[in-house]
Amino acid sequence: MVTDMQNNEQRQEYRLSVSEAVYIELEAEQGDDAARILLSRSTDLSANGLQVELDRSLPVGNIYPLCIQLYSPKVRYVLTGEIKWCRPSNGRYLIGIALFESDDTAIVSWKEEIARRLQD
Repeated sequence: MVTDMQNNEQRQEYRLSVSEAVYIELEAEQGDDAARILLSRSTDLSANGLQVELDRSLPVGNIYPLCIQLYSPKVRYVLTGEIKWCRPSNGRYLIGIALFESDDTAIVSWKEEIARRLQD
């Protein structure tokens, strides 16, 4: 696992270069009863955001429920995030997501896990 802090990025925190499963829940489309779940992979994680790679774009400014599935330890974090940017990359899309502070999510335990990983 690699930590990275680049001066040319907008984020002012360390991030972990790690690939984890990230599920993004889209609203049900008109005429559908169920929401759709997109499976993406993280390219980096931080306490307040993440970058994922996806095969489609997502609109900047939209807010989505997320579930991040860590491989080790095997644990899931249900979070909420806003799409901050989306850009094409090698036939796919890189997407920046800012995580929301919310009582209805696992944001506190998420931040504790990221802090633990940064100390290792």
